[in-house]
Amino acid sequence: MPPAPASPLITFLFRSTVLFVVWWALTLGELSGLGFGAVVSVLVAWLSVRLFPPSGFPLRPGGLLLFFGYFLSRSVVAGVDVARRLLSPALPVQPGEITLTLNVPEGSPRWLLANTLSLMPGTLSVLLEGDQLTLHCLDTRDPVERDVRATERRVAGVFGLAVDDCQEATR
Repeated sequence: MPPAPASPLITFLFRSTVLFVVWWALTLGELSGLGFGAVVSVLVAWLSVRLFPPSGFPLRPGGLLLFFGYFLSRSVVAGVDVARRLLSPALPVQPGEITLTLNVPEGSPRWLLANTLSLMPGTLSVLLEGDQLTLHCLDTRDPVERDVRATERRVAGVFGLAVDDCQEATR
């Protein structure tokens, strides 16, 4: 059972601040856009709290940093692999779907995992029902489950969770 979620007000203030800092960085600190950025940041933060209420799973800064490094490196490796396959005259792909039982708890960890897998080249989250995730894969002959489990461990680290790695895939 997850710990109690953070207060919606604290979450709203945190998200507003983060969004505003991102806006400020993207505009290179241009003063003429800060008023508009402040209004947009507040509106987007309010909407995000309404659509995605605070979770009982606090982010761990160290785990988040490690996750970003893992995500970037896996994205590059997978992107090169997908390009190699698609540019090969033999087109070595065998698309299909695989359904896995997830080990991370419901809520933010599960959503982060499903969305991360959708952003990785070669996989797309199709359906998330309970603890079952159906992925569309570019090549089902690849060790997809091994990669999902590695990503699942990284996502768990973002939230300071331990993950039991003993679930089996069903096709």
